[in-house]
Amino acid sequence: MRDYASDLPVFLDLDLYEAGWNGSIIPYPGIPPKQMAMQSLKKALVKKFSDGNDPKANAKALELFLKINSNCKEYSFDATNLTELDSVAIGEAKEFIFRFFYPDWDIHGETFSGPILSLGSISDGFGVGNGSNIGSYGTDFLSKVGTSLMSATTPKLSELFRQAILSDPLWSDVESIRSKTRGSEIVRGSRLSFVPKTTEISRTICTEPLLNMLFQKGIDSVLRLRLRQVCGIDLKTQQGKNRVLAQLGSKNGKFGTIDLSSASDSMSLSLVREFFPPSVVRWLELTRSPVTTLPGGTEVELHMVSSMGNAFTFPLQTLFFFSLVYGSYRSRSIKIEKPYRDSLGNFAVYGDDIIVLNEAYDHIVHLLSICGFSVNVDKSFNQGFFRESCGGDYYLGHNIRGVYIQGINDVCDVYSAINRLNVWSAKHQVCLHHTVSYLMKGSRLLTIPFHEQDIAGVKVPLRSHKAYKRNKHTGGNFYRYVYITSCKASVVDVETRPPKLRGWFNNHPAVLMAALAGTLRDGKVVSRANRRSFRIKSRYSSSWDYILDDQGHYDPEFGERWKSFVEFNLNLN
Repeated sequence: MRDYASDLPVFLDLDLYEAGWNGSIIPYPGIPPKQMAMQSLKKALVKKFSDGNDPKANAKALELFLKINSNCKEYSFDATNLTELDSVAIGEAKEFIFRFFYPDWDIHGETFSGPILSLGSISDGFGVGNGSNIGSYGTDFLSKVGTSLMSATTPKLSELFRQAILSDPLWSDVESIRSKTRGSEIVRGSRLSFVPKTTEISRTICTEPLLNMLFQKGIDSVLRLRLRQVCGIDLKTQQGKNRVLAQLGSKNGKFGTIDLSSASDSMSLSLVREFFPPSVVRWLELTRSPVTTLPGGTEVELHMVSSMGNAFTFPLQTLFFFSLVYGSYRSRSIKIEKPYRDSLGNFAVYGDDIIVLNEAYDHIVHLLSICGFSVNVDKSFNQGFFRESCGGDYYLGHNIRGVYIQGINDVCDVYSAINRLNVWSAKHQVCLHHTVSYLMKGSRLLTIPFHEQDIAGVKVPLRSHKAYKRNKHTGGNFYRYVYITSCKASVVDVETRPPKLRGWFNNHPAVLMAALAGTLRDGKVVSRANRRSFRIKSRYSSSWDYILDDQGHYDPEFGERWKSFVEFNLNLN
């Protein structure tokens, strides 16, 4: 069996040295974008490579998690040493957060509206997510709402859930059958586990009780809507705006990019109690997990307001970090330009990916430190010609981000790595013949068009496609591709053919509810499998050589380069 983590860097070195790489990893003044791109690929290629559960990487992740949780316990907001500028900024941030949750409050008048977080607004956004939850036998919607234990950390959540669905006859019927058959359970909190992050350290994630997740998703929905309305931040599209501002910052120095270390776990309960209105804090504390159980069975009290795995973690931290940017700008008399439609604005916040004006950078970093956050100095930039945000690494306006191979477990991983390396090769005009050939060795060359998924085969120009066969009706070109199969259970006739779902019992209203929610596919439940399986399918393409650049635009110049580099890297001539 090949050792990809050890072998790939060797073959990559051969390719990079042949392309003129000088072997430097540390940028120096005046380095050309091509050299920077090669450095980036060298650092990135196997940085996140993982072949499964690594005890050492898991141990490091657990140690870091416990340390951050301890820091959250010890953290206390201290206003005694704030400068006048800091005090104004913090005051503006608190005022903004209050207005965020109480948009119509009038301090001097008698009339005011209630907070945006209420049982009604939260229940409108109820959701279950597609991951695992404590109390559910499956990861699909039907299993969670129809046949689960509906676990929660407090009986109050169960009571609020029953109140929330009273006006929904279908959900009331679903819950009546579920509760009589399965019942409910009160649990202490979440369950901690690990997922791959880099070769050195894993990432911690906490599996939440199902009913807690339902409410967390509701809060998440409210926060996302308000972020879009008030801040101009649409979390569905914000990453692209972050990348554009980072690119601009790398060219003209106008913007700096900030990245935080373990931001998801670093927002302490005491910080939230200091900055957020009491009614909001009560909802967050009610729906969060107060403790988590470690893999060995040890229970740990959580002093962070939420962790990765909690549905409202991401929008909550986006809101908080924006409030600090808002406060800093206001204290320095900088006009706040919010993103609107195609307008980028003069800031960007997406989780802990923060972009701010150059002149406000140091002050915002200082405010983050006051609030208990640690800036990742290796991934934050305000000087020079490099900026990094939301998966975009920019140097002098060029996206020099390398290719990350997270693992080679099957042929789909091989195809994905080859296709991404070929695109990188064409973009930066660096041949990667040795690296791509090593990956291709022993795998079937299943040639597919550029518009297919990366995991479906090896993308090649039409002139290099050997299985040349045209559809006589459409003129499309025939090809075979890898198709990932799903785990499916039919619910078309649950009486005579009970679905093969763990813990299943007949809950007919739940099947209807799953169908109305759009979670069924051709009358079948699609669930997540522990291991993916695939088969070969075939179809035709009528746009084989329609090739897009990394910005999603048709670019004949890039297309012709890509064709040449693919053929050279794969030795197809």
